[in-house]
Order: sequence, then C-alpha cells, then structure tokens
Amino acid sequence: MQENSDLGETSRSDKTTGKYFLIAVLCGSGFTALLILLLGLSFVPLSIVSTLLLAPGGIIASALAGSEGFGPPLLVLAVNSLVYSIAAFVGMSVLGRRIRAPKARFALAKLFIPVVILLALVCIPALDPLWPRRMVELGEQERSLQASLPVGMSLDAARTALRSRGIAFNDERETSSGVLLERRQASIRSSAGDQVISTRLETDAAEFPCGYDIEIVLVFDGNEVLKDRYIHRLRLCP
Repeated sequence: MQENSDLGETSRSDKTTGKYFLIAVLCGSGFTALLILLLGLSFVPLSIVSTLLLAPGGIIASALAGSEGFGPPLLVLAVNSLVYSIAAFVGMSVLGRRIRAPKARFALAKLFIPVVILLALVCIPALDPLWPRRMVELGEQERSLQASLPVGMSLDAARTALRSRGIAFNDERETSSGVLLERRQASIRSSAGDQVISTRLETDAAEFPCGYDIEIVLVFDGNEVLKDRYIHRLRLCP
C-alpha cells in the first residue's frame, strides 16, 4: 500500500512539474512579446526599460546570427523567451509547494489565449519595431545614386544629377591635401585645388535600434572630372 501511495504521489508530482514547465513557457514567451510591443511606444522611459530587458536575448541572438544590432526579430523573440521561461520555471519551482495542481491548470487555461495573441502580434512587421524597415529601399537608393554618379563624370553633370533628385549639398574647393572621410569601406582623400561635393541624405530605413542615412562625398580633380567618390549607408545608433 505504501509503495502504491508513493507511486501516486510521484505521478502527481511529475504532472504538476509538467504544468509548471508549460506555464513557464507561456509566461516567458508572453512577457517577451509584450516587451517587444512596448518598444514601439513613444513613451521613452518605457522603451528604454523594454530595451534593457530584451538586451540579454538580443546580444545572444546577434552573436548567433553574426549581425549588428539586436539580430533577427524571431531569433530575438525565441532567445528571450527561453531566458524568461527558465527564470519563470525556477521561480515556480521555489514556490511550487504553494501552487496546487488545480491552480496550475487554471493558470494554463487563462494564459494560453493572451500569449498566443501577443505572439501573433509580434509576428506582424508593422507592430514589431525589431523588424527591419525600408532596408530594401535603402539598398535600391544607394545603388541608384552610385549608378548616377560614376567616376569620370563632370562636375556640372554631378551637380545636375543631385539637384534633379532634390538633394542639397555642400560644394567647396580644397585648399590643402588631407583625408576627407575615413570609413570601414573606404578612405577618401583630396588634394589642394580639388572640388568636393558632400552631403548626407536622410532616409526612413531602420534596423533596431539604429537608423540609416546615405553619405555622399565626391572629389573632382583640377579638370572638374570625378576622380573618387563615396556613396554608402551610414549607420546611426543611439
């Protein structure tokens, strides 16, 4: 009789542990999804808190994907969900004796639908600020500018091309030699007497938590022929 009683207790304990695990997964996933949605709010303090709470999973996701920023949105969701699910499971294991099986079943029933809704919402790019925005358009704009401002074109033609796009720019003659721009992609230098056109084109492209502009630097020689250029995106992070 004692053995049967022990087996019954073990079985009930295993079932309760399984419920704790499912509750922990729901809590971790729902909490992560809620944090992601809060990032999109204009209330800055709340966005900062959400960013900090998502940072652990974001750092891991970025390292796994080999990307800048927070990494792929769904991977950020998965990793942070795992982190907070583990935290929730540990918390419930500590308080396990106070949570009875009927309460665990009730919690599961109450959590399931809200968590599913939250997860569905973060899979909609318009609602999830972690999804890249207008990055395809940024690449197209970058390539279009590079094609319309080829090395060898004249100074007047370059001015006309920029003005036709409504792009304001600085236009000045260099009085000495030196480095105009130092970036990972390239280094742009000028000589005394070179004509330099430079500007920064603002865009709506973003990849959380950073936005992007396009930098344009054109260097023309003494014959007003484009000899060097830099037309690339500039990552701007808080």
